Amino acid sequence: MKAAYIVSDHEVARVLIDPMRRAILGFLREKPMTQSQLADRLGLSDASLNYHMKILMKAGLVNIARREVEEHGIMQKFFAPAAYMFVYDLDALPKDVSRYFYPLSLERARAALALMGKKESAMVRDSKSMNEFAASLSRMLVIVARQYAKKEVAYDSENVAFEIYSKAISMWLAHSLRAPVAKQR
Repeated sequence: MKAAYIVSDHEVARVLIDPMRRAILGFLREKPMTQSQLADRLGLSDASLNYHMKILMKAGLVNIARREVEEHGIMQKFFAPAAYMFVYDLDALPKDVSRYFYPLSLERARAALALMGKKESAMVRDSKSMNEFAASLSRMLVIVARQYAKKEVAYDSENVAFEIYSKAISMWLAHSLRAPVAKQR
């Protein structure tokens, strides 16, 4: 599967507004699974999972990785995600779509900031600077993820997500530390 998928098309983004669909993609990063396996992991009925899978497949976010015939002659389809990591280009999406990804962006930014040193995290002191940091980190993630969009990775390759985030945070730090002190507040 590809390492990263930049979500910049509003129709694809609308598909990913649903947290259950994002959860499906998250489980499929581990290994290809059947709809039955996914339904069991997510606590969904087969019909409900089938509904979500049809939408994901139509958007090109999920594909059939392989088919296996069971001993009773039943064909099992194993599904895989289009990419390991989905990065949302909030600047390319209309506001009525991008607003759904804002909480995700903010939580990612808070987690990244919590892992930084005291000096770096001190640059973000209030809601306004946190929002600016979240927006900036999202932009940096898009820039870095573009370098990985064609790179193939194995299942359960969390190191690629770590690499992308590390590079994006390093870019943000380099940019922020060059900024005048007055801009840092």
